Amino acid sequence: MAISTPAALRTTTTNKLDIWFIGKLVLIFFRIMLGAWMIVSGASHLLSLFGFPPIFPQPLGTLHPSNVMLVSLLEVGMFDVVKTLELVVGLCLVFNVFVPLALAAALPVSYMVFHNSIVLNLRYDRIFSTFMSVWCLYMNLILILAYIRYYLPMLRMRAPMGRLADFKQLPTILDKPEQDGGRA
Repeated sequence: MAISTPAALRTTTTNKLDIWFIGKLVLIFFRIMLGAWMIVSGASHLLSLFGFPPIFPQPLGTLHPSNVMLVSLLEVGMFDVVKTLELVVGLCLVFNVFVPLALAAALPVSYMVFHNSIVLNLRYDRIFSTFMSVWCLYMNLILILAYIRYYLPMLRMRAPMGRLADFKQLPTILDKPEQDGGRA
């Protein structure tokens, strides 16, 4: 016996599924794109530390404030830390491991890249552009919103302090993620 459903019901369900599926694909694209950009950016700088030519030369800013910030980061050795963080975060995002932690760690770096590109170089016309220096922050923020459920427990007004017994939960970080009714 064949079961038929009204055409209106089928299109509504299909449209909702298609929109959810397309949204998920966009978020996966953002995660991989941001990760790949961070891998290339971090690796480019770190390769030069080992005597290899960089993938692309590191610009030192077109205006004085940008130049001062970047040169200062280089002189105190902080630029190496930032680029190493970019590489590690990029690997986490591309391989889909520890993504909420990687996104939180990437946020200050993404903001500084955005700030340097827009504010310190006085390029406010780039705010809605396709430059990766701008989109790294936008993608980071969109992905953080997509992973909001992992940040909400941190946002409690009066969170109780942990106990030593909480360390017993450390082995669970490698467990399979829970499913959202097929939408994980």
